[in-house]
Amino acid sequence: MATAEIHPELPGESRPEEDPPSENLQPKTPSDAKPPEKLYDISRIRGFKDVPFLIERVETEDMILTYGTAVDEVQIVLQFLLQKVPPGSGIALRFAEHTPASCLLILALLNHKCHFFPTDKMMLSQELHEQMCAAGVHFILVNKHLTVSPIHFTHLSTIVVLKEVCKLYMVKHKSTASAKNPLPANMCYTITTTGSTGRRKIIHVPYECIAPNIVALSQKLNVSMADIIYLGTPCTFDPFVVEFFLALQNGATLLISRHSIRDSPSKLLSALFPDNLAKPGISILQMTPSLFRGFGATYIRDRVLSRSSSLRVLLLGGEPFPSNAELVTWMDPSVLLQKHICNVYGITEISCWSHLHILQSLQTPVPLGKPINEDTVIRIQFQNDNDSAQGELFLGSATRRCYIPEIDDKLTFLQDDTGICFRATGDLVTREKDGTLFYGERSNDMVKRAGNRISLGMITRKIQKCLLSSELAACLWLEDLQKLICCIRSMDPKTRVQQRAQTFDILSKVSIAEQPDRFVYLPHFPCNVNGKLDKKELLKMCIPLAQPAQQILKCYLHDRLECVEKADDTSAKRQKMEEPCGYDLSFRQAGGTSFHAITICREIGLQMCIDDEQRHLFEMLLDENVPLRTVLRFLDTAKLVANNIKRKPVETAAVSSCHGGLVIKRIEHPVLKLQFHWKVNFEKCIDSPVSEYEGRYICVGAHSKILRTLDPQTGNELSVVRLPNRIECKVTFLSEQLAMVGCYDGCLYGFNPQTGDTVFCVEIGGMIKSQPLLTADGCRIIVCSYSEDYNVYCLSAERQEVLWCQKIGEKAIFAGALELPSEQSLIICTLDGSCSRVAITDGSVEWTQKFKEPIFSSPVLLESKSNVFLAAEVAGRVHACHVGNGKILATFTTEGNIFSSLVVKTPPTFMGHSFVVFGCIDQHVYCLRCTTGPGAKSVDFELHWKTNVGAPIYTTPSLLTVQPNGLLAWCAATDGRVVLMNFRNGEIQWSDKLPGEVFSSACYIESLRRVYVGCRDNFLYCLGL
Repeated sequence: MATAEIHPELPGESRPEEDPPSENLQPKTPSDAKPPEKLYDISRIRGFKDVPFLIERVETEDMILTYGTAVDEVQIVLQFLLQKVPPGSGIALRFAEHTPASCLLILALLNHKCHFFPTDKMMLSQELHEQMCAAGVHFILVNKHLTVSPIHFTHLSTIVVLKEVCKLYMVKHKSTASAKNPLPANMCYTITTTGSTGRRKIIHVPYECIAPNIVALSQKLNVSMADIIYLGTPCTFDPFVVEFFLALQNGATLLISRHSIRDSPSKLLSALFPDNLAKPGISILQMTPSLFRGFGATYIRDRVLSRSSSLRVLLLGGEPFPSNAELVTWMDPSVLLQKHICNVYGITEISCWSHLHILQSLQTPVPLGKPINEDTVIRIQFQNDNDSAQGELFLGSATRRCYIPEIDDKLTFLQDDTGICFRATGDLVTREKDGTLFYGERSNDMVKRAGNRISLGMITRKIQKCLLSSELAACLWLEDLQKLICCIRSMDPKTRVQQRAQTFDILSKVSIAEQPDRFVYLPHFPCNVNGKLDKKELLKMCIPLAQPAQQILKCYLHDRLECVEKADDTSAKRQKMEEPCGYDLSFRQAGGTSFHAITICREIGLQMCIDDEQRHLFEMLLDENVPLRTVLRFLDTAKLVANNIKRKPVETAAVSSCHGGLVIKRIEHPVLKLQFHWKVNFEKCIDSPVSEYEGRYICVGAHSKILRTLDPQTGNELSVVRLPNRIECKVTFLSEQLAMVGCYDGCLYGFNPQTGDTVFCVEIGGMIKSQPLLTADGCRIIVCSYSEDYNVYCLSAERQEVLWCQKIGEKAIFAGALELPSEQSLIICTLDGSCSRVAITDGSVEWTQKFKEPIFSSPVLLESKSNVFLAAEVAGRVHACHVGNGKILATFTTEGNIFSSLVVKTPPTFMGHSFVVFGCIDQHVYCLRCTTGPGAKSVDFELHWKTNVGAPIYTTPSLLTVQPNGLLAWCAATDGRVVLMNFRNGEIQWSDKLPGEVFSSACYIESLRRVYVGCRDNFLYCLGL
């Protein structure tokens, strides 16, 4: 059994002196009872007068707000609050980002004796309502383009603060599910835990809990009016309160920046440490290690932690502190004499930071440090009696007590006999004999793997020792597949040979039970909104698409098993494995063990329809008389889940092997011919592009208001939806049972393609011709429309509630939005020629490029991870633009208008160029060769070919892969002509004519070798190759 002990040796662990009994206190006179000034009282901060309170740094110039001006603005907001909100209320904040207005609003709330409650700006309104009611908060302030649902909130009033619109709402239906006990007196703020240490909890923080933390930090870090503090932490993460209050306590200056700057490490560095000497740099920076690493070791050493930088204090917390090996790549040891590099540690449950350690050396292990406040007490719950063993750390205080309803309402007492309230951290620490504490790992990092309990943190530390100082490891556990995945962040790309050499070295230094099933090399690790390593997102990046069963086994053989061979015959067996005859070895002879067999069977077994086949596979792997070739043959004949279609054996007719190497047999390409299969009557013309879902459904709408889902093989109707008005929008599938489409009546409709049932209807306010976009993370829907108020809406994918809305340009939007997943942004083009980059998170416009003519064509990236996108003006100009700023890098001009969207194709053997195909009303299909210069700073357009099809083209071409003919381009013209062209040279391979005009863009299902296209003769046609 674990035992709980209090160790009094540390200065911060001693029991605080007892307060005198209350009965001995003399009654106070009214003059004596005047409470002391709080650090945020405007009567106090007015004394800082002309000292800058806040600097808003944009790329052009700084906006500076002094403490004196801030107090004047706060008093205006106070008059507004006095009329609308009772003093002492809780007010939630739904802010897009830090702005001068948001800082003044928080200051005003506190001076109105209210407490603030920052909320996640992407939270759905119903969840937000529930969270606010649970926290006992009934008002909410919303800024910028964010909004809340009128179902749950009533709009009370609007105020403009420093030219920024802020809306005040009140909860409509107050819930009784709030805390059982009253909130503490003198409340300062309410916040939720991040969820990184378990389920989110609501924490109520009184002023007496956070103020001592700020005062003590100010003293230890020598914060003064001369300091500039970067306010970069989101307001939902409690270190934000430390940044904000440190400035107010000491009359220091806060520096804020826009999303467009914060999301780019290079821009952020320039903002924090400007080259322009007229602009001051920051002196105090607080970050998580993951976010700080994003600057890169070179920039950290040369710009952030150089002896000449303005930085005086660096606070790193919220995650394990960087290793000594990484620290030495960031700075020269002499920097420690000039700057405070600090490890800060704490939990939200005890109002942010509790421990601080200022580095004295880059060579010694970095401890958690000593308590910041004298009344902070620690307790370690050891697993055994060994003084050096790991134990779970508990933090406590007799005075700094937050109220946590989820925990405190269930307890009959909140403290032990000493009067101290302890909170579990969930962290395992090691305590040395001198009392020094070192972080170990999370207590919930233990997982059970094939009967063995393993520690992800311990495995990560073992692997980290095998890596270069610039590399970082993270071990993840994939519960569904029972797989251990090791992610390695390597800034410098490694060859396959280098990766395998490193992974073999790692596998040789961990036990079999600790050996990762998969190694994934990434150039960077994702961070969540709070700047911590986002393990959920990292796991998504590491899970590849389902591989064929044979490929799973082959990858395992080549990437894993060579390392477990005996030393005396390793090289010989490696050579064998690389030869075809290597498959004559059994799984055990190749180095496999029963542990490896279990891992493989778990993954492949998910694809098997019959349990007996999975058991048979396991037996074959462990049978030394069964060669791997036989196992692969068995997997070829097994019944697999993927569409329940048995995988075809590898075609050997075209390629054969001999002792001289591979022999390629030439195959003559047959003459192409498309034949008619079926057509379906939609009663009126079909102008909508055709959509398909995994080769199983075809879906398209028409002017007749009919939306049909059809069987792609037979054309049989699977479902039909009748909408109030015509449909020209392309259908977007969210899943097998949910799709969405825009309508001329100004609504977005969700429907079940299998049954035709309408699932949801969202009023957008204008015709929707642009295909709605489901973001890459599956969480948000972007709708562009002809609405006059807001032509861009962002909805939650789960409940279709409006998260934000925006007006881009002055006219409607016809083109589809382009998502930049890694940038968390959209490129949106309008019919007044505006082309804007918009943040997915809150709808803020990051830049706008204004073209001369309208844009009907949907923008597209030049390559999947390119810094260049393409946009086409209707006047016939195709522009290559930079993603970062919208700057035009190159332009190609056609001889007619462009209504077609652009299709990009990058050759498999990437040689620095891509091809762009589009149609034009000058009757030509164009194919451009695009070459990008170093760093995507320049682009060259060259006409590869153009083909005359005999009539204007409004539709978007499709690229078809047809074996053995290769890549073909399909296009349809307004006179009904449909053509297939050779992608290499534009030569027409086949042509025919439909009975009516064609304005519908086709879709192609490769597995069926069929093309589906709508026509203005009211029919949808299916043509097969």
